[in-house]
Amino acid sequence: MKPLEIVKNGRSAYHIVGSYFADECERYAASELQKYIYEATGTFVPYYSDICSSRSVEILVGYAARNAADYVGRDELETLGEEGYLLRSAEDGTVVICGKSSRGTLYGIYAFLSDCLGFRAFTSKVEKIDHVDQLVIPPLDVRKVPDFEYRDAYFRDAFDGAFAAKRMLNTSVADVSREKGGNVKFFSAHHTFESLLPSRVYFEAHPEYYALIDGKRVPTQPCLSNEDVVWEMTDNLMRTIKENPHARVFSVAQNDNQQYCRCEKCRAIDEKEGSPAGSMITFVNRVAEAVEAYDPTLLIHTFAYQYTRHAPRFVCPRKNVIVRLCNIECEWSEPFEVLAKRDPDSEAAAFLGDLAAWTRISDRVYIWDYAVNYANYLQPFANYYQMAENIRYYKRMGVRGVLMEGNFSYGGGASMDELKSYLISALLWDSTQDVDGLIDEFLKGVYGKGAPYLRDYINRTSASVKGHRLGIYDAPDAPYFSDEELEEYDRLFCLARDAAENDTVRERIEREHLAVEYTRVARTESDRERAEATDALAEKILRYRLTEIMERTNLYDSFDYVKTSRYAKARRGRYNMYYVVK
Repeated sequence: MKPLEIVKNGRSAYHIVGSYFADECERYAASELQKYIYEATGTFVPYYSDICSSRSVEILVGYAARNAADYVGRDELETLGEEGYLLRSAEDGTVVICGKSSRGTLYGIYAFLSDCLGFRAFTSKVEKIDHVDQLVIPPLDVRKVPDFEYRDAYFRDAFDGAFAAKRMLNTSVADVSREKGGNVKFFSAHHTFESLLPSRVYFEAHPEYYALIDGKRVPTQPCLSNEDVVWEMTDNLMRTIKENPHARVFSVAQNDNQQYCRCEKCRAIDEKEGSPAGSMITFVNRVAEAVEAYDPTLLIHTFAYQYTRHAPRFVCPRKNVIVRLCNIECEWSEPFEVLAKRDPDSEAAAFLGDLAAWTRISDRVYIWDYAVNYANYLQPFANYYQMAENIRYYKRMGVRGVLMEGNFSYGGGASMDELKSYLISALLWDSTQDVDGLIDEFLKGVYGKGAPYLRDYINRTSASVKGHRLGIYDAPDAPYFSDEELEEYDRLFCLARDAAENDTVRERIEREHLAVEYTRVARTESDRERAEATDALAEKILRYRLTEIMERTNLYDSFDYVKTSRYAKARRGRYNMYYVVK
């Protein structure tokens, strides 16, 4: 089959054609194809629906467009699942871009633009596409399905709906409109027992609804063996479900503390099952059964987190239950598999053991993973390669969904957060992709001529954490930092800034430089010098519109912690701004 001349000599013989009955997402997909071809070539390819007669060779967008079914069999379409896509060209020059769903079709458009025109969405604000005089493409026969059904980069920049769609993220909180394909719509993906059984409403009249600890009822967690709790919480959940018909996943999950019920009935279940997950899954299954009777397409989400992390011996989650396994106890200096093999008693080994146990009893295990330092958002957290290997391991273990949590505060932050979002989105779609290649193309696309220096920075920070514990609450005196290394990081950023080809690129580099500047300031020994340096750093942080440099902590309080305590360790009077993430 010969190459296809989509655009040649400033003209195109092609038309973009969608179904007359296409939904808003497929119409958007076709318009995106038209827009980016025009941006790349300067040639406008007409787009119309198949209600019009065929006038020339066509790019068919969506399986229902014109005669796309002549080129793609129904059985092939079924193999794509809800989000896969197919790109195919025929001898007559026809090009078909389609998915089983309109979201899959949209992803196919972005894949076509990526493969044929070098399109990349690096961040919500930085994109690139090749500018060419001609668009001549080889014969196409590409079929892709994602490695994970749920793909979430839980960073503020990745919450942008257009960016999420272009990066094929179906993240739970991003504003991905129906036009852009929608997302896996969680009503909540967090701790929900308190909202489903609010203690301020129930505790005074019904203390028996809550945990028995040391002979006393306390409103920390519900008593999961209490029949009235089962029905009361189910009723409250059903009301939420009916009021939110757009949502498909509802969380029935423990509160964020470890004060669970030790009453006789709960304790008996947990002892039999070998884990407090026994009473948890028994309870969640009861709720999920009622929800399934109402609507079998809905899913119930719960956590395997802290005290419920170990899988139960006998009870298995129902098929409509998502078990989200969390690894907050771990460290990230090496891939978990490497750490586990080196030390069978490590947190990593325990986590992988729990993962194996859960995947044996459930075919819908999700992971909640961590990719930033929460105590010090700006502090470098070099987990790029470890993260990639862990994602590949999750794929091998049969994990169905992954959330990688980072800095979700408004304004985002430094610590290469945007690079991490780019890597996460790529690897959750196709975990076999080359990490070095992804890093290099991002650095070049975002930081231009400063990229070689930031590549050296990434290499150095990645090497520095090996042999040390890389935790998500490390202070700036962590052993993988030294004054000499930080001075070298600073030098590399200055070189990158000086090499920048324009003010826009220079500002991106200076914003990222905050990570090194913060760490150096926090390590300053002299209280007076540290206070002065903090004031200067604060001006930059405010200029770049960051809202948090420590998770859920008032920004001005954070500045004070750095000023008054070396390594920002003394955080007296801190209150937790526990807000809803939107």
